[in-house]
Amino acid sequence: MNIIIRSEKPEDYNEISNLNYNAFNEWHAGNYKAEPLIVSALRHSQYYDKELSIVAELDGNIVGHALFSIFPLVVMKEKRMGAFLAPICVDTKLQKQGIGGMLIEEGHKRLQSKGVSISLLCGHVNYYPKFGYENKMFAVSGVNISINAENINTNGITERSIKNSDLKWIIKHWQSVHGDDRLALYPGDTISQWFNHSLIYRSSMIYKDNTLLGYIRYRNTYPLEIKELLSTEDNAEKLIAYIMKENLKSPKGDVILSLSLKNTSKMLKNNENLKIEEKIRTSDAFMMKVIDRNDKLIAQYFHEAKSNIENLGIFTFPPMLEIDD
Repeated sequence: MNIIIRSEKPEDYNEISNLNYNAFNEWHAGNYKAEPLIVSALRHSQYYDKELSIVAELDGNIVGHALFSIFPLVVMKEKRMGAFLAPICVDTKLQKQGIGGMLIEEGHKRLQSKGVSISLLCGHVNYYPKFGYENKMFAVSGVNISINAENINTNGITERSIKNSDLKWIIKHWQSVHGDDRLALYPGDTISQWFNHSLIYRSSMIYKDNTLLGYIRYRNTYPLEIKELLSTEDNAEKLIAYIMKENLKSPKGDVILSLSLKNTSKMLKNNENLKIEEKIRTSDAFMMKVIDRNDKLIAQYFHEAKSNIENLGIFTFPPMLEIDD
């Protein structure tokens, strides 16, 4: 096959959307397909790079697509550039012909030329290791909380969507919480990097009367999954209690928090209302690959991550990937 690998063009957008829909329609059941929307949302990212949206063309038709998205990272207290691969698809009639591998390898070359240190993904455990991806190199959450909010006063607390005027506060507190993380993704400087992209996920500013308590990004299902928690003083407990009471309609229950125990302990303490337990969650499907093999810091992180699960960084994917139904 005379496959041409190239960067996407605006005139390819519709064909890429159709390809993603058809490919993932074959892969998982249900009427809703998030992948075409994810591609569109990621094109609006502050860090979108058209050279990293790569297509495979055959006889004038788009038969494969891979999107690598760059985001700033904190790695063991230092700044690096990382990327994640999502989504990638190949025409169902041409799968297992090496087209996906061609897209991935080209993507890795381009990432290297752009100074990217690592690439991450969530994918098939038997496929991506062929291209150097290693599983269980990061965790997606680090703490379990059991809460009884009956005795936590949430009167006067309100929730609203984030505004541009909130960004300075959000970014300052994110840096305060995550600046010394082992691994963390910085969403970005614009509001589209922080707001929710589906009805299941929420990104909110929480107030008591006219006083700001904090920012919370969460999955509005049970158990409550909190993807980001930024709080003033000792108000994190009130934020969680309010969400449990108001949105889950239950003052008691479990919370999964995508923070390390160290970061959680800065905002929450065990008491009669809260029981905090370190619970590091990872999966073989979550993988990471070294792109810059000359980066000693990245080599150190991989070495330490392999030696002890407690050395895994907690990685929270950006809101643009949270387009669940």
